[in-house]
Amino acid sequence: MTEHTEAVMIELARKIAGWVGDGKPVTPKGVLKPGDLREAAAALGMALPERFRSGADVPGWHVPWSAALGAGMLVIERGRVVARPVEVTREVWLAGFVAALAALCQDEESVRAARIGERALAFLSDHGPSSGPELYQHLLRHRDIGSGHWQLLDAAGHERSGDALLDLFRGFGIVRGGAELTELGEWLLDEVGERGDDVVRKEVIPAERICQLKISLERMSPPCWRRVLVPAGDDLGELHRVIQAVMRWDDDHLHAFYVGSHRYGDPGFDMEDEYEVAVGEVFTKSRKTVRYVYDFGDDWRHEIKLERVLDAEPGMTYPVCVAGAGAVPVEDSRHRTIKFDQEDINQRLAGLPEENGNPMLEQVIEMIIVDAYGEDEQLGAFQTVFEDAAEVPIKATVLGHPIEVLEFDYADPLRGVFVKCREGEVSLVDVCFPPDTVAAWIHAAYRDFLGLEPFPATPRPDWAWPN
Repeated sequence: MTEHTEAVMIELARKIAGWVGDGKPVTPKGVLKPGDLREAAAALGMALPERFRSGADVPGWHVPWSAALGAGMLVIERGRVVARPVEVTREVWLAGFVAALAALCQDEESVRAARIGERALAFLSDHGPSSGPELYQHLLRHRDIGSGHWQLLDAAGHERSGDALLDLFRGFGIVRGGAELTELGEWLLDEVGERGDDVVRKEVIPAERICQLKISLERMSPPCWRRVLVPAGDDLGELHRVIQAVMRWDDDHLHAFYVGSHRYGDPGFDMEDEYEVAVGEVFTKSRKTVRYVYDFGDDWRHEIKLERVLDAEPGMTYPVCVAGAGAVPVEDSRHRTIKFDQEDINQRLAGLPEENGNPMLEQVIEMIIVDAYGEDEQLGAFQTVFEDAAEVPIKATVLGHPIEVLEFDYADPLRGVFVKCREGEVSLVDVCFPPDTVAAWIHAAYRDFLGLEPFPATPRPDWAWPN
């Protein structure tokens, strides 16, 4: 028997897995129901408080439960937790320890908890045996383990935080006696120092599965929410467009996703790139909700909750809105609202252009609408750009019939931009310009902006933006 397999916490995690066996039901937050928890505690000889809301409120249970999940001894699938046979190697032990530490610190992301663990081990290694209060005070003085770490430390109670950490270390065989590091503790300190944030095992929902998300607009009465089905492989940039469609926002303002200590959005505005992380990566066994804020002026806050992970249904098109309730405010107005209309929302979702389109077109669209607010101004901006960049008359075709464009005009969003020619007026949507012209390139951006398939156009990186 090696030191890590003899750890009390690992043994307790094994007993919990043995009790779970072929499976037990869990709540949407991935914890046992109160009745089942009392049954488990009685079977394992564990004490429970008289009152509690869930197992997450009972550290003596929740910490080893989290260790079992982190080590892979337990797996949650389709509303049930089942046991899995696992050989406890050092890697498995490490995953269980990090999960238990995160549970103790109430840290959904685990990264900041791991930094607290590293700093605590380094202190014990440098200063020798120490008391819990001494350890807590040392950690409190060192802000280099991440912003907000003092709230994590206080999760066990201000007076008990340091002692709770030492108890956890003893349970995993990391320290002995008066908090002296064991050989396993020295190995752990080296390991977390070398790996950094990568010591946290990444949990990813497979890209082919479907995430059922409930998107709720906060501070609304009556409540406003939309339930959508989104592929786990979609990135947060695509989820942003889904939220814009289901909440009827116009995408005229900045936005950000808040995932643990990370903020995702436009990297040009000091945020991590939302196109570099998938929906299936931001939700984990412990993190079921993330936040999305749109318009940093009006500050529309949304809670995005992962309710279920489903298999894709043959013939089903995703993303799709399957339920909802409550009206949303009209963009830039707190007095007018738009009622929930599932059919209209799904038409909007079906009309979303493929995100893997031409990135150069996306840049052109951004340049055109950058200072335009609302659909009316954005369509008017396209008319202005056509007038500035395309010299008339322009030879073109409509349904294969030749025309000569003499003028671009715009009246209202329902009609969109249209052109005037000798034969009369024609919607710009239906006009096809020669592919190698600037007009064709702007027209491709116009159709893409409307969610339509662009007509053939040669990319124009040489196009000088009109002054």
